[in-house]
Amino acid sequence: MRALVFAGERRLEWQERAALTVQGDLEAIVRPIASTTCDLDRRILTGRSPFAPPFDIGHECAAEVLAIGDKVRKVKPGDVVVVPWHVACGICRACVGGLPAHCEAMGRLSGYGVPIAGDWGGLFSEEVRVPFADGMLVPVPDGLDPVAVASASDNLTDAYIGVRRGLAKHPGARVLVVAGVESLGLFAADHALAAGAEGVDYVDADARRRSVAEGLGARVFAGLDPGFDRRYRVVIGASRDPADLKAALMALAPGGHCSNLTMFFGDTLMPLWEMYLRDVTFSIGLPSVAPHIPAVLNLARCGHIHPERLVQVIDWNDACEGLLEPHLKPVMVRPRLLA
Repeated sequence: MRALVFAGERRLEWQERAALTVQGDLEAIVRPIASTTCDLDRRILTGRSPFAPPFDIGHECAAEVLAIGDKVRKVKPGDVVVVPWHVACGICRACVGGLPAHCEAMGRLSGYGVPIAGDWGGLFSEEVRVPFADGMLVPVPDGLDPVAVASASDNLTDAYIGVRRGLAKHPGARVLVVAGVESLGLFAADHALAAGAEGVDYVDADARRRSVAEGLGARVFAGLDPGFDRRYRVVIGASRDPADLKAALMALAPGGHCSNLTMFFGDTLMPLWEMYLRDVTFSIGLPSVAPHIPAVLNLARCGHIHPERLVQVIDWNDACEGLLEPHLKPVMVRPRLLA
C-alpha cells in the first residue's frame, strides 16, 4: 500500500509501504475512501506549523473496514466508518468520561497525521491501523454520503462541540463567529443555525467563505463592527490571529461564553480584565470527538447541517497536487472495494 507523506513546504509524495495485517484481537484495518484536510493540515502543508517533516499526513477520513480482530464486535468488513483523529482505548477513565483525546492508555496527544505521540500513520494513507476498533470507529448511517462527512473525524465535530457549549448555557442566543480559517467557522455557523440559534453573524475577511456562510443562512461581515462590543452571549473563535481572538472576547455580553476552535502555537495575550468585569467563560482545547460523532452524522443524515457545501472532490491519485489547491475542504475520493 502507499502512504501520503508531507515531505516539506508544499511538497507531498507517495511512499510504498508493506500492506497492513491485523496484529491484535481489538484491532481493525481500514481503507480510507474519503479523506480531507483539517484546517491544521493547511498550516502544515504551507510550512507554518512546528511539526518537522517528513511524516505521514492526514487525520480526517471516512473509510471502509477491511479486516478485524477476533474480539471486535461493533464493526465488520465492508462497513463504512468515520475514523476519529485521536487514538483511544474507549474504556479508561478519560475515555469513559468523554475525553478520549486524553486517553490514559495511549498517553498524551496520540493520534493520526502528526508526529507527536506514537506512529499511527496518516488518514491519507491507503490503509490504516485502528488499535481499538470498538472504542474508536463510528459507522456511517445508510444513505449518508461519506464524502460529505469525512471531516467528522475532527473539524466538523469540533465545531459542533464548541457551538454546543455556548448554546447549552444560552439556548436560542444569537451567535457571533469570528472566522479566518478554511472550514471551522463555516461548520460552526451551520451547527449554530441547526441548534436553534436566533441567528448567526459571521465575520471573515475572505469573500469566498462569506459567500458560503451567507448561503448557509448567516449574516456576513468583512470585519468586526464596533457595535459588536458586549453584544453576544455566544461567540465562536475560528481565527489564528490573536487580534481576532481578542475582538471575539470583547464581543461577549455579561455572562457570555466563547468557544475557541483554533490552535495557537504558543502563548497569546487575552483581555483578562475585561473578561473578569463581564463574568464570562472561555473554552479551548483538543477536541474529544468520538463521543459526539454519532450526533453529527445524524444531523447530516437528516439534512440539518450541510457539510457537503464546502467539499471539493479530488481524485485519490491527484492528491499531491489537489491538496495544495486553495480549496475550502478538498476530499480525496476513491471507490470502495467491498461494496
